[in-house]
Amino acid sequence: MKFRKSIYVLTLGLAMLLPLSCKDFLDEMDSRSVSEDSLFKKPEDGVRLVNAIYDTFHDGDYMNKSLWYSANFLSQDFHNYGADVFFETYEVPANFDPLNIAWRRSYQGIARANSAIPIIAKMQEEGIMDEALANRLTGEAYFLRGVFYYYMASMFGGVPLELQTVIDEGRHPRNTQDEVFVQVVADMETAANLLPWKENLGAENLGRATKGAAIAYKGSAQMWLKQYAEAVTTFDQLEGKYQLEQNFLDIHEYSNQNNEESIFEVQLLEGADQSWGHANETIWFSSFHMPEEVSNFGYSYADPKLYTSFEAGDERKLATVLGPGDEHPSPAIEIENYPKVQEQFGGINTVGTVAKPWKGTDGLRSGYYSAKTWRDPNVRGSTGNPQTIFGGQNVIMMRYGEVLLSKAEALFKSGDEAAAWDILNNVIRDRAGLGPVPASTSFMDAIIKEYRHELSGEMSLWHLLRRTGEHINYVKNEFGIAIPNGKDLLPIPQEVILNNSTIIQNPGY
Repeated sequence: MKFRKSIYVLTLGLAMLLPLSCKDFLDEMDSRSVSEDSLFKKPEDGVRLVNAIYDTFHDGDYMNKSLWYSANFLSQDFHNYGADVFFETYEVPANFDPLNIAWRRSYQGIARANSAIPIIAKMQEEGIMDEALANRLTGEAYFLRGVFYYYMASMFGGVPLELQTVIDEGRHPRNTQDEVFVQVVADMETAANLLPWKENLGAENLGRATKGAAIAYKGSAQMWLKQYAEAVTTFDQLEGKYQLEQNFLDIHEYSNQNNEESIFEVQLLEGADQSWGHANETIWFSSFHMPEEVSNFGYSYADPKLYTSFEAGDERKLATVLGPGDEHPSPAIEIENYPKVQEQFGGINTVGTVAKPWKGTDGLRSGYYSAKTWRDPNVRGSTGNPQTIFGGQNVIMMRYGEVLLSKAEALFKSGDEAAAWDILNNVIRDRAGLGPVPASTSFMDAIIKEYRHELSGEMSLWHLLRRTGEHINYVKNEFGIAIPNGKDLLPIPQEVILNNSTIIQNPGY
């Protein structure tokens, strides 16, 4: 990793680009009149400084090809149509560009957070900003830094810890995976002590980091460190602050963003400049994961084994994966209304038919597709054209359903098996419309299946499977794939190693 001093300047410049509230903080502002003397003279300048950290997420390749790919292609529940088929054999090349994007964007966000923390402290010291706002913004910076490190360690294992503005060339060695998660715990503790609960934020700040989000990631990091009893205590703090959506389908509904189950989600805009090459707000989850017959994309498709793995009556099934002849369960999504479907298929309201599955023009897809990422009813973008490939649907990064499953695993591993089974059977499976797990099933087999059926197609499944330590056997048993030694981690990007000779590649690459 080679940090350039320009990252610091970029942070300050971005601070002047971004306005203040919720999704509105994603819109750009005219910064041509900005000068050094005008920086950080008003409280809103500090708000924009922290908005620049959030802006790190607003890159389609980062959100999809870096974060979503690693969480879902490695689990084998989804496959890539195109060149990126190496996920199926766990032979991801070190020169795969989304690895560089993951590394580069994450450290940009980390650098922005490191820059913001002392600047906000100085603004408070000089009386520019009051204590309450300074605390909240500082908490957001620590939270976001912790989030970037959380996903970096989940994907790559150990990475270099940079905890202040880098003033040298930044060629620092990797810390261990455990050291990174220890830092995530520390950052989340600091953030939780400074941030308000969601209900105390105010509507104008909906979507920003909260105390609850920091607590959720702290507990998840403790799970990686095998601090299971501590994780239970941490997760307990969220009880009564969040609740499961009664209807599983409602979690990802376009009309239900920032809902009562959502703990942290990346806010994305509809109607911004979303053209190719635009760095901010470019998000094309919907089209990327929808059938080519609907969206012209269809680059991600589901494995039929995911579809058939759900128990009869599991209400999560069609809210997760759609197969030939299925209607989309969302009342807001009528497949027959898409112009391409009307033109080429007579306006059928199903994902192809059993006789003629939608497998793309060359027939190479499976005919099964994600339902969670097919959410904006019109795939709306900046032009208003229903076939525009860009949309403004938020992406949930952490939700209470995931927290409860992690808590159940932590309870089991800390010795409270009865409480663990209670969450699994009477909360998670009950919401799914299922009865208790058969008595002969081992808890770890049961929790892995629930992670899969609750979270497949979201942003965490492979990371959670790897965290359990059961992931190698899971892939072998479910898909007949033997993961080569060390390939359950992604390789350190080749570009990073070329720039930093102290970085050692992950074993097996």
